[in-house]
This record gives sequence, structure tokens and C-alpha cells, in this order.
Amino acid sequence: MIDPQEIEDIESLESQLLGKGMSINDMVRHYAKLLLELVQNGKLKNISDEKLQEMAGYLKQAIVPGTLESNESLRQESFLKLWPMEKTYRESDPACSALARSVICCFGNESDWLRDGSGEETPLFYFYLYLKNLDPDAAQVFFEHFRKL
Repeated sequence: MIDPQEIEDIESLESQLLGKGMSINDMVRHYAKLLLELVQNGKLKNISDEKLQEMAGYLKQAIVPGTLESNESLRQESFLKLWPMEKTYRESDPACSALARSVICCFGNESDWLRDGSGEETPLFYFYLYLKNLDPDAAQVFFEHFRKL
């Protein structure tokens, strides 16, 4: 799972990003960019190329400026396709299921986050948790990616 030092690091990173005025929607887009980089750079070797390419298609849509803010139909359509995929692969392909769950996060926006009221100021903790479930070795890449913003 996540140890106390990781939680402290996430909270510090969150404060840093919020201090720079980064919105939740921007955090979501940067998470989508990180996932897309992992897919395109062959870092997720435990998922078939076919499934990776399908997920890359969703991630490319998620990073387009305005998608989170104003393309409600694309967001809903993506949720309707990705949630069943995540569920279907839980047993047969847990890595793909974890990637689908991560990609689902890339279509959530600030309004969703505020409405759902998780108790966290931003979704960074969940982004990290899902990425770590997907590939424990990619956890450090998460911090490197967000710290350079």
C-alpha cells in the first residue's frame, strides 16, 4: 500500500502545485500525460499492445484542452466504455483493469471532484495510489513528473 513517507510526499507535492495555482483540471491533464508517456514509452510491459493502444486513444482525448471543462458528452461516453472494461479485466487482466481505472480518472473534472467530496483537497493521492497499483516501479516517475511542473 502507501507508507507514511509517501503520504507526506504527496501532501507536500499537492501544496506545491496548489501554491503555483494549478487547478484540479490541470492536475488531471498532467496525470493523463504521464500515463500516456508510460504507455508510449513501453513502460507497462504487462499489458498487451492492443489494450495499451486502446487506452492511449482515451488518454489522447483527455489531454486535449477543454475536454474536461466543456465536452460533457465525450466524458460521459468515455466513462460508459471504461468502467465496464475496468470491471471485466479485474480477474482476467488485473494490470489492464488498473490502467483502465487510472484512465477513468483522466475524465473526471474539478466539478466532479468537489461534488464527490472525498475529503482530499485534490485527486493526487488517488492518482498515485492507482499508478502504484498499476506499476509499483512507476511511483517515482509520478513524483518526478509532477515536481517538474
